Amino acid sequence: MSDPIIADEPEDTRIDRHASWAELFFDLVAVAGVAALAHVLGSEPDLAALGLYALLFLSFWLSWTTFMLYGNVAAGKTRVIRLMIGMFGLGVMVASVPGVAHSLLGHDGDPRPLTVFSIAYIATRVYGSRAWRRGEVLLDFPVVQYSTGLLPWTASIWVDGQWKLVLWAVGIGLDLLLVLVVSGDKILKQIQSRFTAQATTRRRRRPDARSDGDVPVIHGVSVDPVHFSERLGLFVIIVLGESVVQVIGAAADAHYDIGLLATGIASFVLLAGMFGLSVVFGYAGLPHLRAGRIPARAALGLHCLVTGVVATVAVSLSSVVKHGSDSLPEQGRWLLCGAVATYFALGVVTGVASHSSDLQRTISRIITGIVIPLLLGLLATDAAGRTLVVWMALVVLAHLWFERRLAPVQGHA
Repeated sequence: MSDPIIADEPEDTRIDRHASWAELFFDLVAVAGVAALAHVLGSEPDLAALGLYALLFLSFWLSWTTFMLYGNVAAGKTRVIRLMIGMFGLGVMVASVPGVAHSLLGHDGDPRPLTVFSIAYIATRVYGSRAWRRGEVLLDFPVVQYSTGLLPWTASIWVDGQWKLVLWAVGIGLDLLLVLVVSGDKILKQIQSRFTAQATTRRRRRPDARSDGDVPVIHGVSVDPVHFSERLGLFVIIVLGESVVQVIGAAADAHYDIGLLATGIASFVLLAGMFGLSVVFGYAGLPHLRAGRIPARAALGLHCLVTGVVATVAVSLSSVVKHGSDSLPEQGRWLLCGAVATYFALGVVTGVASHSSDLQRTISRIITGIVIPLLLGLLATDAAGRTLVVWMALVVLAHLWFERRLAPVQGHA
């Protein structure tokens, strides 16, 4: 019995298609992922915790991206069972995150969660890379089809303690290096040249052999831009939604007073403002981006950073809600202010890269979105956490006000 597939659609209507019900269900694993990653930064957001958080988030995001791009290119031929197996693999990774954090940051020495995470990541990535049809090369993000970065992960199964983390970092680093330096077009030409050379060698050895069709043809495939931007935007919305859930959960256990109400309102305004900048005034979940202005590979890289930063903001907000009027410790203050400043810095990058920001806009965004949060992180040493959240909410509101008031910049696609 063949695997079920998403309802077929004519090739000429791919430009109008949207995420299927199966893809939307698959994306819900991001909710569990963001909630689990909060365990990494929830206790003490020092450099070790930040490094582990970034490593786990990148591995989770790369696995999700593998199946997202498969569904995008396969379109009506996407197999639902493949998405569900990928979702299960991601679920196993997510379920082991608290144990990984406790083992590495709490120093309890239990290696089992780390081994489970390693095996789940390897299996999920390998299974996802096998989804592509033979002879296809994804031009926009070919790293999802190759497993070079999985070799250190495989070796990590047989090592102990911090060496596992080192090998994980090497594996993720190899994948990121491939993203930066290897293009799909280059891979396509190299593979086709190799096949052509092999066929030429065979013909020289056997001159009487038939040469028709003996050279495999490799096809380059690209993403559907409309479906691609929708999936990226939906992922950002899901991360923002889980961020709201974290704030609500923290408020449910806090002491009810006017300060809690103010913190809750400011937190909601901050997250809703990020939704406005990323989705309403952005594209593909990226603030200030315009359609068709940057390559898909660049959009994916920025999307990874934006979603990671938003998830970090959620951890900071829930911590502020829990601690009430207390001033944040230095690590917590910098986590909140630095995450917000990074979000706006990414918005500056997307605005400049997509030619949707003139010099005046760029300068104002740098001053209000980057300089002010960093100054608060540097100088507001005794300020209450809720005061910092109110300031961040005011910064977001200022950006939204300018977006509504100013006419869009006409750039070249």
